[in-house]
Amino acid sequence: MTSTPAAGRPHKAPGPRTRRVPVALAVVALVALAVVAGVLVAVGRAGEAVPGRSASAGVGEVLGIRPGDTVVTFEGEPVGGVEVLRAAETVRAEVISEFAGQRLGPGFWERARDGVTPARRLRERAVRAAVLDKARRIWAREAGLLTDVGEQGFQRELAAENARRAEAARSGRPIPGVPSYDQYTYARVRAAELDAALEKLHASSLDLSERRLRDQYARAAGPGAPPFDQVRENVRRQLVRQGYEQALQARAAS
Repeated sequence: MTSTPAAGRPHKAPGPRTRRVPVALAVVALVALAVVAGVLVAVGRAGEAVPGRSASAGVGEVLGIRPGDTVVTFEGEPVGGVEVLRAAETVRAEVISEFAGQRLGPGFWERARDGVTPARRLRERAVRAAVLDKARRIWAREAGLLTDVGEQGFQRELAAENARRAEAARSGRPIPGVPSYDQYTYARVRAAELDAALEKLHASSLDLSERRLRDQYARAAGPGAPPFDQVRENVRRQLVRQGYEQALQARAAS
């Protein structure tokens, strides 16, 4: 038996088959177009880099550094990402101030001025500050002031100091300063403590003769300055501070 089309129901002849583009290929094509468009937007009409990170972006995002990274090595000791990021937090305000006048919105860190972007300046200064602190801590280790110059040593010092302050608070003993330190504040406090100790040690290698003190006074004293005998100790301290800072900077630059 053969079937025939039902009466009154038109029979549509099959047309040519349409070719369907797989969904995956369509997605790839759209992504490619988006990438191209993104490149064109990044270049901008006037060749200026546009939308990127605003001035409020985190330093880790700006620098592309992770805490566990080793950024540089100084005198055989690694300078880790966590140390550079901590330093970056302390210098970011001055970098933003240096680029004052630029828009602080999207693209701030990527927008170059005189061939230098704020992001590059932030990295340079943060690395320099972290290396300087590493040089300080290595010098302190050589002087017997501490044993571990790495981040673990720093965190142990911070934990011990905060434990000491917590115990003092429980015992009702007065202790100057804050109840506990965050890592940024303690880094500054600890650096100042080591500087003070190293200055005293370094003073023995400096020329602090009477003639040197008087020469320094003559160079620095302005009109109306008090007599040398009244400020002699201040002049000495100034020479010690200058001598130590020059020695530390020279060591960090080596």
